[in-house]
Amino acid sequence: MTDTAEPLNPLRLPLQGERLIEASAGTGKTFTIAALYLRLLLGLGGNAAFPRPLSVEELLVVTFTEAATAELRGRIRANIHELRIACLRQTTDNPLYASLLEEIADKQQAAQWLLLAERQMDEASVFTIHGFCQRMLSLNAFESGMLFEQQLIEDESVLRYQACADFWRRHCYPLSRDIAEAVHALWKGPEELLRAIDRYLQGEAPVIKSPPPADETLASRHEKIVGKIAALKQKWNESVGEIEAIIENSGIDRRKFNRGNQSKWIEKVSAWAQEETRGYQLPDALEKFSQRFLIERTKADGIVPEHPLFVAIESLLAEPLTLNDLMITRAMTEIREAVSREKRRRGELGFDDMLSRLDAALCSENGEALACAIRTRFPVAMIDEFQDTDPQQYRIFRRIWRQQPDTALLLIGDPKQAIYAFRGADIFTYMKARSEVEAHYTLDTNWRSSPGMVQSVNALFSRMDTAFMFREIPFQPVKFAAKNSSLRFEFNGVTQPAMNFWLLDGEGCGVADYQNAMAQHCAAQIRDWLSAGARGEALLWKENESAPVKASDITVLVRSRQEASLIRDALTLLNIPSVYLSNRDSVFETLEAQEMLWLLQAVLSPERESTLRSALASAMLGLNARDIDALNNDEAAWDAVVEEFVHYRERWQKRGVMAMVRELMAKRHLAENMLATAGGERRLTDILHISELLQEAGTQLESEHALVRWLAQQIADPNSNASSQQMRLESDKHLVQIVTIHKSKGLEYPLVWLPFIANYRVQDQAFYHDRESFDAVLDLSKAESSVELAEAERLAEDLRLLYVALTRSVWHCSLGVAPLFRRRGDKSGESDFHLSALGRLIQLGEPKDAAGLRQCIESLCGEHVALHIPSPPDNSRWQMPDWRESELEARQILRTIADDWRVTSYSGLQQHGQSIAQDLMPKLDIDAAGAGSVPVEPALTPHQFPRGASPGTFLHSLFEELDFTQPVSDEWVLKMLQSGGYDAQWQPVLTEWIRAILHAPLTAEGLSLSQLTAKDKQVEMEFYLPIASPLRADALDAVIREYDPLSAGCPPLNFRQVQGMLKGFIDLVFRHEGRYYLLDYKSNWLGENSEAYTQQAMASAMQMHRYDLQYQLYTLALHRYLRHRIADYRYEEHFGGVIYLFLRGVDAADPRSGIFSTRPHAALIEKMDNLFAANTEEVA
Repeated sequence: MTDTAEPLNPLRLPLQGERLIEASAGTGKTFTIAALYLRLLLGLGGNAAFPRPLSVEELLVVTFTEAATAELRGRIRANIHELRIACLRQTTDNPLYASLLEEIADKQQAAQWLLLAERQMDEASVFTIHGFCQRMLSLNAFESGMLFEQQLIEDESVLRYQACADFWRRHCYPLSRDIAEAVHALWKGPEELLRAIDRYLQGEAPVIKSPPPADETLASRHEKIVGKIAALKQKWNESVGEIEAIIENSGIDRRKFNRGNQSKWIEKVSAWAQEETRGYQLPDALEKFSQRFLIERTKADGIVPEHPLFVAIESLLAEPLTLNDLMITRAMTEIREAVSREKRRRGELGFDDMLSRLDAALCSENGEALACAIRTRFPVAMIDEFQDTDPQQYRIFRRIWRQQPDTALLLIGDPKQAIYAFRGADIFTYMKARSEVEAHYTLDTNWRSSPGMVQSVNALFSRMDTAFMFREIPFQPVKFAAKNSSLRFEFNGVTQPAMNFWLLDGEGCGVADYQNAMAQHCAAQIRDWLSAGARGEALLWKENESAPVKASDITVLVRSRQEASLIRDALTLLNIPSVYLSNRDSVFETLEAQEMLWLLQAVLSPERESTLRSALASAMLGLNARDIDALNNDEAAWDAVVEEFVHYRERWQKRGVMAMVRELMAKRHLAENMLATAGGERRLTDILHISELLQEAGTQLESEHALVRWLAQQIADPNSNASSQQMRLESDKHLVQIVTIHKSKGLEYPLVWLPFIANYRVQDQAFYHDRESFDAVLDLSKAESSVELAEAERLAEDLRLLYVALTRSVWHCSLGVAPLFRRRGDKSGESDFHLSALGRLIQLGEPKDAAGLRQCIESLCGEHVALHIPSPPDNSRWQMPDWRESELEARQILRTIADDWRVTSYSGLQQHGQSIAQDLMPKLDIDAAGAGSVPVEPALTPHQFPRGASPGTFLHSLFEELDFTQPVSDEWVLKMLQSGGYDAQWQPVLTEWIRAILHAPLTAEGLSLSQLTAKDKQVEMEFYLPIASPLRADALDAVIREYDPLSAGCPPLNFRQVQGMLKGFIDLVFRHEGRYYLLDYKSNWLGENSEAYTQQAMASAMQMHRYDLQYQLYTLALHRYLRHRIADYRYEEHFGGVIYLFLRGVDAADPRSGIFSTRPHAALIEKMDNLFAANTEEVA
């Protein structure tokens, strides 16, 4: 494979074989993954496509954290959904979807496939690396030799400590005193030993360079060291008398090796040589007599003092006189074996075990069968964040997918962002993979940052050919996105450069001075930004819109907790609120945990005065010295507090510790008091978190006292690796964020400060990677060559951290720089700044003094990069802006508080009083609701048909479905009776009854319902009649009384004033000979036979139920409708009248029975129209 990477086109990338995609920061890695995912789902890409479409269960995506897995799954689901919608609409504004749409032949089929994929996303194969390994082991249990039932453990630290303690007991307890003292000088106990080797107990074990012989023991090593020291002492005692003369007669430079010091050194070494040898400590003076030291102190042309003693001293000083390598080598091996043995015994599996088990299974005799089974299940694998992989993980991927037909292995990551070496990530694995893949590609456009930020980062990292130390990790400049060309940061009316170097003035400074000064400058600059933002003078521009800078726009990136603490203190000093975003702190390390312990002890024993006093004095309860003194001098008040805590104890015993804490907080207003103080939200968050953990632990423990002991133990030995203990974030809204560079990876922030970026940690471990085999190597002798290799790796990782930090900002980044000295002594001349990542890039790896550093930065400066030499900052505090919002007050309402706008109905208007309940009643024949049912008589007639609301509704429904022109079918009547729940014996009666109604003459001309075709009638005609201005009952009542004699005999209308809509349903509207009629069916029971349905009886019923108002309103509605629909409409000519059909009274023998007809006066309808209309056009 060539080293040249070609720009990636996600739509044309060949989806077969091994492909490496290098995605620089902000270049759209997640977007690319989603695009490739969609192509694989639909089989798109022409010749570059995968041979067949894949389901979401066949498409493996592996990433390295649960959070990344959830984010990726959500992003993919959203993209599938959006592309499906685009397929259905066959158009989209999204360029990616538009390109994919062009390739999709059958968009409906694609939409169906995408819908299926969207529904299956919960089963999609998006896993963490550990989740993938666990799934493969369990699904292929026989091939992998995995037990079916194994418990997954999150944290192995307890097991490792137990194994280390066993190792310590086994090897150190039997030691003789002098050997034990030598071990104790290295580690005080098993805890210290474990801290020294814990890193090497996780993942694969490193190769030990020059390991001690397998048969060597602590005793034999001790004897060997003591023997060498004793031999030198003997030589010294034998030769000490000769060395003064030899040195005196040589060319030694007495300015560097004066006679006074010489005598003192000889005296000290002689005293040591006379002592019995117990420890391995050599006197400092011994070095002065080594051959190398004497050569360095000899004049250029002088005779070098020589003696076998000097050579022997130099040889002894070069020897590692220590038990360190022997102890660590043995401990690493035995502790690993002990932990593994214990996990097997318990049936437990750690995260690292899942990788090693799958790795071992793939390398076993069943390995090919297992690899084939995994390949068959997942033909395509996409590995996200591949730069964070380790050798074991890559071996697994390589074994399954490398050089396999009809598969694809897509490795996606950015080697410039490989910053997790402390978690086992291995950049050398990436380099190896880079040399093995078929092709590799780059994403070349930064979609995150402003043009200035992109160009300044390009300029900084392009200063050296090997900006990242290794040829395999080249830096390739990226382009900025056109959409970001308008991004700019304006401060006090001036557009700011994207990158600003703050250089401390002076010849040089130490780390502490640098950090303190930069923390103050950073805090002062943030204060100025915030103050200007409040005045509208610090603005973030995007296109033609600007937003004032606020606290949540500003982020300070740091390396460690100590740095975070420094900047937080500096911000607090200026009254600027901030939040430190870290998930590596245990909540049991906080003061609140200790105060909670005191509180629980007091609740358990309130009678003990000292215990209760400790709780009352805690910051949590918020009492001051005066309050506590008052309690001391008031016996009754003290007794009341004791009783209060006794009550809390009872509450704890009955309801649990959390209920008790909640009650105490409520009674003593702890939450309110804390939130009113600085840092109160952080403290309150911790208290609630601790109470939750206590409640959970309390369910596992046998007593309250056991819970107190548990809390004390957690405080004594907090475990920040346990996710449940990791501190939760308080709200970060409107706060300056302080974030570790590691935690910031993948995120973006508008404005970034890097105040301590010039600092670096000195490499003290000879842990490095072999440059040929890429194996991890640990050199316990700390040979100079090994330390140099480790130092190169340290600097390389710091460079990658610097890249991550610089690429987080969108608008602007400020960096704190100084000619930094890590060494002691004079702080002038060439500084150590070139040993930091930023210093290496600025100074091109060369040591320079303060002036040289300034020249280097000035050579970088341009349109987007600036140098600022700050003057001492002023410590004026930030005044939080007084947001003057309009006062909250209720609007003054001058009118009567009553809303008359509503949808009402005839029923609502004719009822007395309020009508809301009436308007909401279900659609039943409510006029018949009050009529009770009567026993059925032997002779069945319509008058004996059940009465009431439900039978009335049933009779209405018959005429809604009936075709009036067709004969009435017995079968249909029987079916309707059965569906209504009525006895079949009613069928003959009901059939004849319906026939009589259909043929009854409705008008003088003999018109009957049976003559009405479908085109001449409208069943259940719905209308909405606008009531444009408030309608009063008395006004409507006066109009209808004036023009309708039937209404004149009715009681006055009484309804609440209404405005809005009148809704109704007219049972039947029909047309005959050009005239329109409205008809309403009534099932009212007026008597035992048809003779009871006289015109007078029906008129009385009409008045009783206010049917007069109903037909008047219905007539008005139909009148308005006809006026809209008929061009030359006239009421007198086109409106035929109103017919009320009392169904029970219709009798074939008496044409007049049961039929009530009328025609409202034209003037009445006109006046009602005016009353309803006001100035609003009616709507039908």
